[in-house]
Amino acid sequence: MFKNSYFLLLLTLAIPRLALAQNPINIDEYKVIDQSRFIITYEAMMTDDSLKPTEHNYDRLVLMVGDSISRCYSNTMHRYDSAFTVSERKGQDGYKNMSHFVGENGGVWVPDVYKYYGRKRMTIMHRIMEGRVPIYLYDEPLDLMDWKMSFGTKEILGYQCFKAECDFRGRHWTAWFTMQIPVKDGPWKFCGLPGLILEMEESRGHYAFRCIGIENQKKPMIWYDGPRFEDYQHCTRADVMKQEEDYHADLIGYIRMANPGIKIHIAKTDASGKYAGSEEAPIDYKKALPYNPVELE
Repeated sequence: MFKNSYFLLLLTLAIPRLALAQNPINIDEYKVIDQSRFIITYEAMMTDDSLKPTEHNYDRLVLMVGDSISRCYSNTMHRYDSAFTVSERKGQDGYKNMSHFVGENGGVWVPDVYKYYGRKRMTIMHRIMEGRVPIYLYDEPLDLMDWKMSFGTKEILGYQCFKAECDFRGRHWTAWFTMQIPVKDGPWKFCGLPGLILEMEESRGHYAFRCIGIENQKKPMIWYDGPRFEDYQHCTRADVMKQEEDYHADLIGYIRMANPGIKIHIAKTDASGKYAGSEEAPIDYKKALPYNPVELE
């Protein structure tokens, strides 16, 4: 569900826009759908390679909680979209490589999740790193998790927290939530406990979400619906997982599929590891990426 800077092997792309960039959104084109009561910030920890469980990437997630809707999104993606929007205002090409927006140990948490409390549904906006494929939208019910209460309490950011656990799509999760903030919500798709989730950790240590800030703040919650809305593709979660699997199984093939006629050059290095020119990738060249999705099934 996340991407890191794998694209150093792709030196040049013979198209006007860098393909190795998320499909950006112009954040000037939106409608207000609710107003936040709380804004919660989480550190999201991700492990892209299950064979290297001690190597982690990080992003910051923002959860905006309103009266009837919440939205959880990546701060990195928001910065990327903001930079695109500024460029568009200036009449410039706003497409940029995502690696400009992540830190040395940074990752990108891709899903943008809108939870609609009254409808008991959520809408997930998902972008593949390859910028010339659609922005995917799919819906799911809110009551996905079968929570089991556990013994134990601890304090997080001054709030008394209680423990709960669940098995969710191939992973076992432990949650810590506080009833001092009576919001049945949390990071990503997690929700349904009798209070705000402040921490989530996956049993293998591959994924975790840790609250690092809580604000009582009123801000407009927005849905992007500008001219590029037609680029959104309504689909199922299975469709998105298939796209992600294909992307990771053969990065070069996926880029070629999305950009017919593209020329991909592979950077070469000498014995000391220094750059030594490049060569065009042969048609049968493949590049697989580690794939350790947060949802295994």
